[in-house]
Amino acid sequence: QPLPKLRHSGRVLYFRFSNKITRNKVIQAKLFVAVRGNIEMDLTGAHIAINVFRVQRGRNGSETLVPVTEKKISMQSKTEGSWVSLDVQKVVAHWFHYPKDNMGLIIQATGPTGSKDPFGRSLIVTDLEEENGTLTPFIEVYLADGRAKRTKRNPGLNCDENSHESRCCKYPLTVNFDKFGWDWVISPRKYEAYICSGECTPMTLTMYPHTHLLQMANPKGIGPCCAPRSLSEISMIYYNSELNILFSTLPGMVVESCGCS
Repeated sequence: QPLPKLRHSGRVLYFRFSNKITRNKVIQAKLFVAVRGNIEMDLTGAHIAINVFRVQRGRNGSETLVPVTEKKISMQSKTEGSWVSLDVQKVVAHWFHYPKDNMGLIIQATGPTGSKDPFGRSLIVTDLEEENGTLTPFIEVYLADGRAKRTKRNPGLNCDENSHESRCCKYPLTVNFDKFGWDWVISPRKYEAYICSGECTPMTLTMYPHTHLLQMANPKGIGPCCAPRSLSEISMIYYNSELNILFSTLPGMVVESCGCS
């Protein structure tokens, strides 16, 4: 659906948050905007000012613009375009407390040639249809984890790529959603999942007594394997099929410790 327009400002961008996510405290919120490249424009060395406004409804029903943040960037030669981040923590936190005040944002960019490039396009990308939506502005939100955490004794081994440990051990493994083509994931773009690898000798203490008894009963059978001993969850912010921004907690996504079982 086409985005609504204010008479005096242009395109309004809406960022919807589910009720589940708005219960949390906003630690940080960044608005990412795609700035067009300088390959086809002669703007080398020029400065572009990006201004963000939130739409506010007045008492008489009229709509006004309230400044949120601004940033100035310098155009480099032969730039292919880039993402620019702007701090919108205060406005997102306000929306979380007062969802009805979320009437969208307006992003404006002005340069030496005004708000358009020599081809009549805006200096920033705000059209959902352009480039199949891959350059649509998005907000990345970091939330506070209010749950109490307790540190438990962890008998598992922690290793890295330089370790010479042959026993079952936890190794770093970074999962990058961009490499999977999962552009619907807003945050995190990548995270540390970790992986279990290494040998489990017959004398290794297994995770469950049942496994140890089976090994004793059938010594020629398959021995214990190096596997996750405990897993933890991650929080994810993503777009659903209707382009609504949702927040979910996914269990079993991070290896906390490894063991032979």
